[in-house]
Amino acid sequence: MKSLNEIAYQTILDDILKLKLTSGERVQDKNLVDKLNISRTPVREAILRLKNDGLMDTVPQSGTYVTKISLKSALNARFVRQNVERSVVEEASQEMSDFDVLDAQNVIEKQKLAAKNRNSVDFFYLDNDFHKKFYMATGKGEIWNWLKVLTLQLDRYRFLRIQKAEMPWEELIEQHQGILDATKSHNQQLSGQRAFDHLTLILAEKKTLVSEFPDYFID
Repeated sequence: MKSLNEIAYQTILDDILKLKLTSGERVQDKNLVDKLNISRTPVREAILRLKNDGLMDTVPQSGTYVTKISLKSALNARFVRQNVERSVVEEASQEMSDFDVLDAQNVIEKQKLAAKNRNSVDFFYLDNDFHKKFYMATGKGEIWNWLKVLTLQLDRYRFLRIQKAEMPWEELIEQHQGILDATKSHNQQLSGQRAFDHLTLILAEKKTLVSEFPDYFID
């Protein structure tokens, strides 16, 4: 069972990712306490954790605000993610069981439904689920959890992109299928390269989004 601290943290984090709390928006403890219907202590501890994650900042004599999306951090996170995930997928091509492959294929089928319904939120989380399968299949779930914190600014960008830009739904699904097919065929080099190339798309439409939402970004 999740603690109140964890519930508060995950709820506020989801609100930031889903743009319910936008870049630069002032956040008041009381509003969050009322929304979550819990005491002030877990909310304050969640805010402190979000500050450590770089998602909130306190301005003296002004208040606490949601930070803007750091493009520098997003680019650095993509660099790490590309290089780590290439190695993970290469390893998965030698270790992934038939059950693991079927599990990843099921995620792709769900993505097709999300794309058909133009459900960007479901598509976002299914995208994460697909990539996570390779870490779990190779016993690297802990690394996935490390990356979740490291890539928070990148995830903010991804969520903005998936909701505000015209997404290449089918292309992303085809790339996922290509990664899985290469993995299933035990083609180590091809599977890793496809994973690396696929993650290049994470920061697609960057100039367009920054131009359309300049107040959301820094650097």
